[in-house]
Amino acid sequence: MKIFQIINPKAGHGDAVNAELKKTNAIKYTTKCVGDARRYVNETCLNNPEDELRFIVCGGDGTIHEVINGIMDANAGNRAAFSIMPTGSGNDFMRAFNGKKGVHKIDLIKYNGKYAANMINIGFDCNVADKTALYKNKKMISGSSAYILGLVNVLSHKMGQNFKITVIDDEDMEHVFEDECLLTAIGNLPYCGGGFKALPLAVADDGLLDMLIVNKISRAKFVSLVSDYRKGSFIDADTMEVKDKFKKVLKYYKCKKVIVENTVNLCADGEIEATERVEISVAANALSYIN
Repeated sequence: MKIFQIINPKAGHGDAVNAELKKTNAIKYTTKCVGDARRYVNETCLNNPEDELRFIVCGGDGTIHEVINGIMDANAGNRAAFSIMPTGSGNDFMRAFNGKKGVHKIDLIKYNGKYAANMINIGFDCNVADKTALYKNKKMISGSSAYILGLVNVLSHKMGQNFKITVIDDEDMEHVFEDECLLTAIGNLPYCGGGFKALPLAVADDGLLDMLIVNKISRAKFVSLVSDYRKGSFIDADTMEVKDKFKKVLKYYKCKKVIVENTVNLCADGEIEATERVEISVAANALSYIN
């Protein structure tokens, strides 16, 4: 197996520059700009068509996002794996695998011709991620603290957006919503925003997406519920259903496909992208993650 270390010098507070991989056979590459990791990984896969490859990501969720897209661009998911040396501000992907060592064959989220490893956020959380970028590179501010500052920023502005959302659930039933919502999150793993457990039932290899839709609510109502949102405790741990007190506020689905229309942008693995419509599905058992 050929091993490559992908170093993002901008991740976190620049900690990736100081990270060292204790393997003499690892080829190190330091990214130069946004998109460079995706380009390098894609070219590496194409230039080594017969080899098994391992990419060790020295960065955060955004760098992971580029690396998995580089692998999938080259159609190399059957022979290329990735690992993580977390130096990002959020590290939400790795948080989901805490203590789970070994090789994990995971699903990916396919959207508008691209892939995400962790989660896609639209609406409030996307706006928070956008504002979080203003804070996360400042010294002494952790990923979760930056998220909270971004959240406070967004809370001070108008909340809610009109979406058309079409959901194909795990039993092939179609659900259509056209209403003003606070946010929607669609993902493969539970965490976003440096530890907010938005999708507490998400499993990396079940061949399904998890989806949360939160209705438009007042600021006071949001503040009263944000602790449960952070902990994922709006889901009953015994029944695996939404708790009664939250049923008028949110909906939660296991699903196969989602279409969200009337959007402005989305946040995929912490990266903001402009789009008016997004179609999301599952790429089952697409890639190997080595923890």
